[in-house]
Amino acid sequence: MGRIIPPRRRRDKWPDRIGRRVRMQILSAVSAIVLAPLLLAAPAPSQDLTVVSKVTFGNSESKSTHYIASDWSRTSGEQSDQIVHYPTGKMIFVDHKKKEYYETSLEEMSAYLDRLTRDLKGSGVEKMFALEERAKVEKLPGKRTFAGYDCEHSSISFGDALEIDLWAAPSLKAPPRYYDGRKLAYAAMGPMGKLFENAFEEMKKIKGFPLSTAFILRTPMSRTETVSEATEVRKGSIPASVFELPAGYRRKESPYAK
Repeated sequence: MGRIIPPRRRRDKWPDRIGRRVRMQILSAVSAIVLAPLLLAAPAPSQDLTVVSKVTFGNSESKSTHYIASDWSRTSGEQSDQIVHYPTGKMIFVDHKKKEYYETSLEEMSAYLDRLTRDLKGSGVEKMFALEERAKVEKLPGKRTFAGYDCEHSSISFGDALEIDLWAAPSLKAPPRYYDGRKLAYAAMGPMGKLFENAFEEMKKIKGFPLSTAFILRTPMSRTETVSEATEVRKGSIPASVFELPAGYRRKESPYAK
């Protein structure tokens, strides 16, 4: 999968004054939101894509199917779905186990980010997570094939905090709002969302559509790695019914409204 920087011992300790609630918010966001790729990635109508991927997180492995149309996007997993309406910025998160869903929006997520940023102000998080690091982008040697497409290798890193190892298919063009949309998925990570925002700006410079991505995130307490590899890519119009909510599911309050 390319170069991975091994974990290093760090003297920094997580500040007690951040509070358990804020710590859990960040760690939950790292685990859940990183599994929702391609949010708000709207291609041209004639370029609708269905991408089936194998997702590995820790010791678990699952299947994810992503539907990308002109106005809608849906990422479907074994336990949850994420539905996005591009024109309004509305996002719907579906929990299949509990048969529940909630809705949120760009405005609500931005407000949540502002609140979390205030909670973390002066906590030293920026230093511990290398939020001030500049991106290091590398074009790496080698070629691999994913879902029948030849891919080229690249890496983006921010110190020891974040490394993105990716394989992109030059013959597939990234949808117009691909990277801008992905930034939104990381808003709940508070100040760390800025780190990912910078990463996606760098990814815009990489030619082609990424069919394999590995996110390696290091904190003073843990190291997480999420790998998504496309196993099938289908082109063609996607029925509107794909983006409908499952029947009988109960709506609950958005956690970002609190």
